[in-house]
Amino acid sequence: MKAANKVAFNSIALYTNMVVSMGVSLYTTRFVLDALGQTDYGIYALIANIVAMFSFLNVAMAAASQRYLSYAIGENNSERIKETFYSSMIIHLCIALCLAVLLSSFGLLFINHILDIPSEAIGRARVVLLCMLTGIVFTITGVPYEAEMNAHEDIFVIAGINMAEAILKFIISVSILYIDVHRLIVYSFLIMGVSGISFLCKRIYSRLHYRESHYRWHLPKDFRLIKEMTGFAGWNLIGAGCSIARYQGTAVLLNIFFGIIINAAYGIAQQVNGFLLFFANSTVRPLRPQIIKSEGAGNHTQMIQLSFSASRLTFLMLAMLIIPLYINMPHILGIWLKETPEGTLAFCRAFLLITLIGQLTIGLQIALESVGRIRHLQLLVGSLHIIALPCGYFLFRLGYSAYSIMYCIIAEECVALVLRTLIARKDASVPLRAYYTKLLIPCTVYTLACFISTHYLSTYVENPWFKMIGTTSACCLLLGICAYYGCLTNWEKEKIHSLWVSIRSRKL
Repeated sequence: MKAANKVAFNSIALYTNMVVSMGVSLYTTRFVLDALGQTDYGIYALIANIVAMFSFLNVAMAAASQRYLSYAIGENNSERIKETFYSSMIIHLCIALCLAVLLSSFGLLFINHILDIPSEAIGRARVVLLCMLTGIVFTITGVPYEAEMNAHEDIFVIAGINMAEAILKFIISVSILYIDVHRLIVYSFLIMGVSGISFLCKRIYSRLHYRESHYRWHLPKDFRLIKEMTGFAGWNLIGAGCSIARYQGTAVLLNIFFGIIINAAYGIAQQVNGFLLFFANSTVRPLRPQIIKSEGAGNHTQMIQLSFSASRLTFLMLAMLIIPLYINMPHILGIWLKETPEGTLAFCRAFLLITLIGQLTIGLQIALESVGRIRHLQLLVGSLHIIALPCGYFLFRLGYSAYSIMYCIIAEECVALVLRTLIARKDASVPLRAYYTKLLIPCTVYTLACFISTHYLSTYVENPWFKMIGTTSACCLLLGICAYYGCLTNWEKEKIHSLWVSIRSRKL
């Protein structure tokens, strides 16, 4: 299959996965909240935040595995590919062991002495932690296989596994409605089982299709490669750790100052943020291996062009979704949830803005990964992420509302955008003037104009269903026209046209 057609095929698979997974997840959250109640759902969301807080090491290493596998494939070095995969397996097993020890000790410390959890629910919280710990071990050990599928651009397989995983979780969420006792415990065990099934599917597919996944345990041949991968992951660790600490630390602060119920509202808003990031990743994911392979093959100009396209397309497509979501969020929450916890609307709208701002530089981050120079990015931008936590702490101490911390995160994300562009110019030779004039300014100006126009039109519609349909249609039409004539380059227009021709002629 040609590279362009493979990107298109993977994109179609990812968007199908996105529609299925997002639709199913929306109903899953509704059923789980209804079945568990706000207290148990708040406990589940809070423990999930703690687990995520300790899993940042795996997030950093996953990015390193995919980068080095894609780079080796771009070099067309079969021995290097095999050794990279084996090194990744060794590293991830060590990560799984370390996280198991950390979570089993510090997690229990949080539950028993730090978090505000009702005394009668402490036992349930411990069981949830155990199940999540087992599930994250499955997830970590499956990362090399998923990175391998990404590097080989067999992303449609990952999409299929994700869809199956989402459907299984939906079945579980419906099933627990018919269980009378220990719903939270049963739900946690079943979700752990889904993680195990997902791991087995990735492993079996990789063993059947990739030669490098067939290995025998031995001492690594190239310890320099492990050192290089862990060094790359070490810098990624700073950024990933600070980013996760920003969001999961916010959950802990909210719990300390406002109690367990506010964690239910924040957890629901994080679900919305997860949907948005899933959409954004579905857009940029087919381009990521192409960008890294271009740099591995020595084609720096093409790498820059693809990284700009990744930022531009992801931002514009996400804006088409976020603008109507922002305007219609009260109605959407009313449809989605039977009972909306207080503060959910403010948290959700804040996450919409934060996610949209971040997509303007997503391509530049991949460009920096491609050249392997991420030290300045992670040190400066990564460290900036945690500033929101002390700011939020002081706001809470002064008596401000629970969602005031989100304004701190929005302001910090704007500063981070500027820093990323400066670092990309220095470390990846990204032409800054071209980025500002051809990407940042036109995308933000047209998106802001579309938001103002759509919001103004929505004031004339009272029926919430008509408003939602009308604003969505108007936003897609207005922003689509503006994007095509004011934002996209001629090269991107040609690729879109060729993709359309390929789909019509059924060459895929």
